[in-house]
Amino acid sequence: MLPPNDPTRSASAPDGHQAATVRLSLSEINALCFKAARGAGLGWGEAEEAGWAAAWLSRAGLAGPKIILGWLADAATLARPAPSPDRWAARAHAHCPLRTGAALADFAGLPEGPGDGALIVERVAHPLVTLPFVAQAAGRLDLGLSIGWADVEVLLDAAGRMSAFAMPERDHREATVITIAPKHDPATPGATRHEAATVTAVALGDWQALDALALRITVPPSPQSRAGAGAAGDDND
Repeated sequence: MLPPNDPTRSASAPDGHQAATVRLSLSEINALCFKAARGAGLGWGEAEEAGWAAAWLSRAGLAGPKIILGWLADAATLARPAPSPDRWAARAHAHCPLRTGAALADFAGLPEGPGDGALIVERVAHPLVTLPFVAQAAGRLDLGLSIGWADVEVLLDAAGRMSAFAMPERDHREATVITIAPKHDPATPGATRHEAATVTAVALGDWQALDALALRITVPPSPQSRAGAGAAGDDND
């Protein structure tokens, strides 16, 4: 049995009982999802974006860790976008939402990115993952943006606050077309402000699945690792 302070633990553990949820801080959600993304094979930069996105979604009142976990299950099969003006076409595979979101933020204000006109991105899987990055783009543009897919339309003002005609009950795993357009008047008739109550309760099964991914990059303790731990010399003066 692992001791409670074992270094292979990736984040806060359950409280020792079979609760339905585990309550984590936003920084723990960030760290857990970062390590899970690394364990799923993502590089350092993309894993850092995944941890940040999980914390942003949780702060916005959505189930950030569950959304990230769902995307990580498909991440290896999803493609990078090829930004171009007006429409980002999909090729053989659906677009990865994290890589698409990062590109949307990077290209904000450029001819290929969000700005004064509508931008269509074909076949994006798990589109909820793009929300933090569209909010980032709105901030860089100092302009409200709408993002829509299927029967969902979310509005993000320049401060990253959300309102919506309909917030999705769950992530949309299937690839879908998303449309991003400027919203000069964030108080659009028919939209309701999304009251962001931070969600820090993570379903136990989601926590365990993310933790299992995170443990792939953790070296188990051994007599050799314990013998090599600590300072090599005496630092007493």
